[in-house]
Amino acid sequence: MKLLILGNHTCGNRGDSAILRGLLDAINILNPHAEVDVMSRYPVSSSWLLNRPVMGDPLFLQMKQHNSAAGVVGRVKKVLRRRYQHQVLLSRVTDTGKLRNIAIAQGFTDFVRLLSGYDAIIQVGGSFFVDLYGVPQFEHALCTFMAKKPLFMIGHSVGPFQDEQFNQLANYVFGHCDALILRESVSLDLMKRSNITTAKVEHGVDTAWLVDHHTEDFIASYAVQHWLDVAAQQKTVAITLRELAPFDKRLGTTQQAY
Repeated sequence: MKLLILGNHTCGNRGDSAILRGLLDAINILNPHAEVDVMSRYPVSSSWLLNRPVMGDPLFLQMKQHNSAAGVVGRVKKVLRRRYQHQVLLSRVTDTGKLRNIAIAQGFTDFVRLLSGYDAIIQVGGSFFVDLYGVPQFEHALCTFMAKKPLFMIGHSVGPFQDEQFNQLANYVFGHCDALILRESVSLDLMKRSNITTAKVEHGVDTAWLVDHHTEDFIASYAVQHWLDVAAQQKTVAITLRELAPFDKRLGTTQQAY
């Protein structure tokens, strides 16, 4: 079995790396002979964190190229892509509507061809399908449908759903994937509240909890051992504070207040 793991994981930080590492460890236990490729938007830092080869994400590179296009023509194309590109992809997938006859960017065609070499695609969480992130988040899923490959979405948080175009794509993608495995129940509540289909939803966990502890061969560094000792002596919660934008406006707060 040949699998491709793509999605939000390993964006160059240890939290996302743990999400992927847990999934890889679980697959290794369930099917040690599976051939697994990993794709990331930041393959260099992700490869360093995981200590294994990581492929670059061609759709992310294509988006960066499109967004950096210079001149009036480049800006016009950027506006048109933002408004229609994902409707064109959806029309291609469903083979309906006038937009299905419009040519898609070469990067999508090449990506579909790449996906055809795998038995299944896993799009791993965590919080990736958020309306403020926009409709480009669905590109990988739509290409997977075009390649006619099984798509499993594992360990996700989804929503909110406060954008009509985003909701349209969410309804299609979440309704046609093989499974949408959520890591908590709030996402399911958001889906129901916004009338997003829940037919493929399954209850799961954050895949970071699946990381193999390697208790027999793990040697902690001085800093890691210090915090392990602290956690052993008293109840401890570790948190990561992030850059809040673009959620600061939605939450009605500031980075400083957060």
